[in-house]
Amino acid sequence: MTNILKDIWEDRQRGACWLPREVFARAGFDLKNLRPGHYDPAFGDGLTELIAVAHTHLHNALRYTLLIPPNEKGIRRFCLWALGMAILTLRRIFNKRDFCLGQQVKISRRSVKATILVSNLATSSDTTLRTIFYLLTRTLPIHFN
Repeated sequence: MTNILKDIWEDRQRGACWLPREVFARAGFDLKNLRPGHYDPAFGDGLTELIAVAHTHLHNALRYTLLIPPNEKGIRRFCLWALGMAILTLRRIFNKRDFCLGQQVKISRRSVKATILVSNLATSSDTTLRTIFYLLTRTLPIHFN
């Protein structure tokens, strides 16, 4: 879901839109009016709701990863790398909801390296992983059903 949000404009350029119309309609925005460089606060409200949903999915991904036994370091690392990079990307999207190119919210190589390093160091500690997740996601909106 994070990649769908990051790639909104590139998908739009190809004539595709994977965003749920009903979410944006509730926010008062018609996706037919979606144009890069023309930010509408109602679009931002719809995007915020989807960021909250993605945040929930990332929390579920952490819970799933923690079900993998700590001695299965390779599998855990693989999951943690993807999870960490998704969190950082989602934070960038949330902080720049008026972005008009995926490149503007793409994480840096340095962030990728940091994600790998931190994940590798914390792979076996559920408590450390939960703490890192909380610290990285505490500013993201939460989805309430």
